[in-house]
Amino acid sequence: MPKINKNIIIGISIAVVLLFGIIISLALLPKEKPLSEEEIIEEKEKTTEQLLQELTPAEQEPLTEEEKRKQEELLKQLTPAKPKPMTEKEQKELEELLKQLTPQ
Repeated sequence: MPKINKNIIIGISIAVVLLFGIIISLALLPKEKPLSEEEIIEEKEKTTEQLLQELTPAEQEPLTEEEKRKQEELLKQLTPAKPKPMTEKEQKELEELLKQLTPQ
């Protein structure tokens, strides 16, 4: 019978212990069941109030003078100096759009 090297025996025993350790840990770990579609939808859905609370800062910081000045400058740039009068076609389109958007 051939002699087995001591290092080979140690290596094999370590591998066996690791293998059993992995098998036992996988058996003992709690398995997560997959979520149903309804549960996923419920998790994703948030009410409008929840969304607003998340988006609204807890304490609103007042604007500094420079921020106010920049905001006013931007507002001046975005506001036309002389608004052009609406054509009849544009007025009719606006009225139709308002009728569609107004709840009855």
